[in-house]
Amino acid sequence: MPGRDLNGPVTVINRFRVKGDTGKFEREFHEHSQFLRRQRGFDFLVTVRLVDQPQRYVHLGHWRSLRDFLDVVHDDTFLDRVRRLGALVETEADQAVSVGRTLHDDAAVGDADVVLLHARVRGSGDEFERRFGELTHRWARLDGFGGSDLLRSTLSPTTYVGLSWWRDGDACVSALADPRAAGRLRDVSEIADVTTERTVHMAYQRVIG
Repeated sequence: MPGRDLNGPVTVINRFRVKGDTGKFEREFHEHSQFLRRQRGFDFLVTVRLVDQPQRYVHLGHWRSLRDFLDVVHDDTFLDRVRRLGALVETEADQAVSVGRTLHDDAAVGDADVVLLHARVRGSGDEFERRFGELTHRWARLDGFGGSDLLRSTLSPTTYVGLSWWRDGDACVSALADPRAAGRLRDVSEIADVTTERTVHMAYQRVIG
């Protein structure tokens, strides 16, 4: 089971439902992201928007340690920015650790080339991780696969988020239609309650400085 190691890396996952103007939210959130990128211990961020629900966004902020993240969230500037964002959205938050990461290529920003897999495991976490690995191994054999990251919640350890991406939207569509990959996804679903969401890749940015 993942622990709450203050010195270990952590991914902070925020899901947003924008209540009004998405353009205003994106501008505010861009400024917030640039603030995060300048903080000690920040590593990189990924932001996506759901294809079927364009009012919904998912942001994954990767930190080199939980301690660094906790130091930042007590900063007055951070709290002020969060209050401004809070007026625009409904939000859910989680913290997770990576239990399996594969990197091949970047995804094109602005294209629908990122898939989120949400899972609540009913059985063995080790077996779920093995089956997810078989799914991504199959995708990796197809053209255009960019990589994947499997994140396990530290707050609810039976909960996982899998992030998989392709070089562009066409490669993503082809991979999702692959019969062998569909079979691997069914294997994953045998031991977990699984939902998948295709998303538009909005941003991938590393630390500034």
